[in-house]
Amino acid sequence: MENVLKKLFVVLLLCLVQSAVCHADTFKGKIVNAETGEILIGATIRSEINPQPGWSMQNQTETDSTGCFFLNASWEGRIMFTFSMIGYKNARKVDYAYGKEVNDTTDLGIIKLQPTALMLKDVEVTAKMPRITMSGDTIVFNPEAFKLKEGARLDELIKKLPGVENRDGKLYWNNKPIRLMMNGKNLFGGDQIIGQLPAEVAGKLKLYDRKSELARHTGKDEGDEDHVLDIQVKPGFLDKWYGNVEAQYQTKKRYMFNVTASKLSDHDPQMVYAQANNANRYIDRTMNSSMNANIDGDGKSQYGSYNYQHNWQTKGADKFDNNSFDISANMGHSDGWNTIGKSTETFFPNQERTFAVSESYRYKHKITPQMQARLFAYTDSLNTISVNVKATYEKIRNTDEYKGASYGYEPNQFEYHSLSAALAAKLGDALYERLITRNRNYQSSEQQTRGINIDYTWKHFLGKKGSFSLQGYTNINGANEDTHINRNLEYLREKRSETVWQYYDRSNHNLSTRLGASFDYWFGKKVYVNILDNVTYSRTRTTRDFFTDNNEQNVVGGTPTTLDPTNAMSYLMHKWTNQLTLKSTITPVKALMIMPKFSWNVYRENTDYRYGPLDTTA
Repeated sequence: MENVLKKLFVVLLLCLVQSAVCHADTFKGKIVNAETGEILIGATIRSEINPQPGWSMQNQTETDSTGCFFLNASWEGRIMFTFSMIGYKNARKVDYAYGKEVNDTTDLGIIKLQPTALMLKDVEVTAKMPRITMSGDTIVFNPEAFKLKEGARLDELIKKLPGVENRDGKLYWNNKPIRLMMNGKNLFGGDQIIGQLPAEVAGKLKLYDRKSELARHTGKDEGDEDHVLDIQVKPGFLDKWYGNVEAQYQTKKRYMFNVTASKLSDHDPQMVYAQANNANRYIDRTMNSSMNANIDGDGKSQYGSYNYQHNWQTKGADKFDNNSFDISANMGHSDGWNTIGKSTETFFPNQERTFAVSESYRYKHKITPQMQARLFAYTDSLNTISVNVKATYEKIRNTDEYKGASYGYEPNQFEYHSLSAALAAKLGDALYERLITRNRNYQSSEQQTRGINIDYTWKHFLGKKGSFSLQGYTNINGANEDTHINRNLEYLREKRSETVWQYYDRSNHNLSTRLGASFDYWFGKKVYVNILDNVTYSRTRTTRDFFTDNNEQNVVGGTPTTLDPTNAMSYLMHKWTNQLTLKSTITPVKALMIMPKFSWNVYRENTDYRYGPLDTTA
């Protein structure tokens, strides 16, 4: 085994040597704050070379977490570097690049960027209190070394940490997502709650890599870890409520109100959110998600949620446990509507000119109550259980109306007519004689969707060797839809009209369940093996009954009674899946990691599909 690994290592080393043959002149350096000497992370370095007159080659990079940078130059010529960062004055440096013919590294040394006056005023670093200190592999930030405005929130402090950035509401450190914790426990409310807490709650901010539960038991790293920002709360700030209330009012059609409150606690944190607005916004917030979006062209909504967590420790498992039970209940309601009017002129050579007017209107009413509960707990020092249950319901009522008319005209005698005038024109009217078509469509539907999802895991740790777990899920959901359609099209020049009434009810029911086992094991210090086997069964049934009538005598209460077999359908599928995965991580030497993987998937499907006859000759 060792001989095989040695040969493989030699082959990989030769590949690396061959790939290094591509030469390029390299420039390196380090960027710091000219006032404090603090390294600047994420500073931008741009280079520009003019190999020939009128020809410019540019390149760009950023400093890493140590403030250093490397930049390659593949062309020969005078090269100018520009160093920049928000809040600092730009700096420039000129050198000479020898291009591809030279494989050399030029050290530009330490580049010092001078802070702007605004930066000096906003951020103050004292000599007695450094911003950053190291404690083993943990980076510790001192909040008091950052100058913040009075009343600043915790999220404002976190955004000032070197290397931290906010992308679409999610925090990243050096391009890696951050998991927020508080006093060593998961922060209830995550990225959402930090905008409510005052910055002064933080005594220290610790940044470190948190190992997986398996790695914490075995002491060996299998590569599954989180980038954690742990907020150490000052004494006296726990077990208190924090939040804010916002209200805006313009007219009866334009108002917005929301209240957000969170209880900061090591044992029983809570979060409450409520909002109401008539400003076309749908906003929701739960313990692990949020949304803020337009409803339609116009709209109003109301929403409320309550979220609670209980944390505790298991006797004998204090070293590992982070036990918690979460529950969330929320209710959302929205009404959205939109009206669109159009007028269109159509003209082609040697053809009659036409003018068309139309108006469409839509309305949607929606309610969405949901409940969710999560549990993670150590039953003792070697066993954990995890259960997640989510129940959802959604009810939607839609109304869509369309009205349109078209008529011919002479360009030199054009007269605009409104849609209402075109629809009201009767035989004998001047406008009626010019009408080509009139169209009225109406559609209404009601949809209901229900679902419940349960996933569960039991894991047993095998001392420092690995773990064995059983996991699975069950997902049951269904949907029903009832739709009414009425269309009326008049061909006035042909003195005929078409009217159709349609109705269909559609139902969909799904069941999916999985049961699996996973085995993780370390053979010595250099070989890690994971075996996973999952068996999944799913059943899907869809049916649609369709009715169509052109004769109003067969329509009862606006609903047609004649079955339309062409558009009726039924569908039933059974599916079995067995997935076996074997993967390993082998580290023969510190600089080399081999990760082989084998997967075996077996699928079996059985489908019963029925659809009405189709007229293929048409």
